[in-house]
Amino acid sequence: MNKFLLYLVKHLAFFIVRILGISWRYNLQTPAPKEKVIYAFWHRNMLPLLFLHRNQNVVILISSSKDGEIIAGPAKLLGYQTARGSSSKKGSSATRKLIKLAKENSIGITPDGPKGPSEIIKDGVTFLSYFTKLPIVPIAVDVNKETVFKSWDRFRLPHFFSKINVTYGDPIYINTKDEIEEKKEFLQSKFNELTKENTVR
Repeated sequence: MNKFLLYLVKHLAFFIVRILGISWRYNLQTPAPKEKVIYAFWHRNMLPLLFLHRNQNVVILISSSKDGEIIAGPAKLLGYQTARGSSSKKGSSATRKLIKLAKENSIGITPDGPKGPSEIIKDGVTFLSYFTKLPIVPIAVDVNKETVFKSWDRFRLPHFFSKINVTYGDPIYINTKDEIEEKKEFLQSKFNELTKENTVR
């Protein structure tokens, strides 16, 4: 994709998210964190959360692929900083950037991204929590009117005036390396619990 076409796609995507987002009706089941945290959410829930947390000093991890470039453009226009790459590689430039930016910002990460399997946590988020000393806050999202794409993550696009339930879980701290695997399993169970409790009525 050439630079001009990428520029058009980026601004068109931003315009669509902006117009849709203004109409969405968010229902926060629990209060959003007031301190710096690592927001963890499934890849399919990226769009409604991207609009909800715009301009809030959040850095998001985005794949370095071409698909990631299409997401990174609108994200920057919505007030996010971005780190491109993978958190699963502890020495990667993306991880180093996230650790540095975590001193002043929260982090947003999709622990099942960028290619799945869907809703299965990978190692990156727990390693990142240990190295940044920020707690992980899992987020559950449900939408009453949406289009669900036939992608690996079943990516969701809320319709105009959709009602969107958002539930923030309790913060999960990882203080030692020995806790990384244990807390990964605990985080997976918490995601499953939050998802069941967060259904739009």
